[in-house]
Amino acid sequence: MFKSNFYLKEIVPDGYIDIHNHLLAGIDDGAKTPEETSYLIAQMKALNINAAIATPHTFNGIWNNTSESIKQAYEVALKNDTNKMFLKGYSSEYMLDNTLIVKSNHEKLLGLPHNYLLIEFNLFNNPLNLYEMLFELKTKNYKIIIAHPERYLYLHNSMGKYQKLKQYGVFFQLNLLSLTGYYGKSIQLQAIELLKNDLYDFTGSDIHGEAEINQFKTVPLKIHNKKKMDRLLENNKIFL
Repeated sequence: MFKSNFYLKEIVPDGYIDIHNHLLAGIDDGAKTPEETSYLIAQMKALNINAAIATPHTFNGIWNNTSESIKQAYEVALKNDTNKMFLKGYSSEYMLDNTLIVKSNHEKLLGLPHNYLLIEFNLFNNPLNLYEMLFELKTKNYKIIIAHPERYLYLHNSMGKYQKLKQYGVFFQLNLLSLTGYYGKSIQLQAIELLKNDLYDFTGSDIHGEAEINQFKTVPLKIHNKKKMDRLLENNKIFL
């Protein structure tokens, strides 16, 4: 019998590293305390996630993180030996706006290994000057990963908009939570459609707290092509 529902724990490959999460304490809308960081890491390990690179938000006016504030939060997390084994570095999930472009002109951004850079768009409004901003980052040799493209409702119902972004040379990161319906049915369906069209390059948990952990534990991911999903999950190994 054809199976299309899988719990995350069933499908995570050996050595999987998460490249999108909010585990560092007290610097964004993720973990609030070092104790919560340790708790979330223990729960992620129970889901067979082997390691993670921490990616707190940097969003001007809301989460005004700097390289130094993120480094300090990371060092606090490493005081726990279990966390030290699990965490493989720190980066940031940057909001794409003009402030980020100005910042990138004056300092090196906190990228993932191999000069990949995780960015997000505004959830509700199509970014103005989108391609101009992407161009500015590309001229600095960043390999741009767009976080959870399935969540941007203004891109829905137009596969051409997604394909145009891919043709511009950016990478797409699937939020695994989207396949559980965590963000709503339309986002789940969009994630399934992008997966069918082979538009994703990497995956991430986007875990902020216990709510996301419980979702992964209790709600399966809807996956129509298990082999395709397996290959996608393996792609994260380049970040180890």
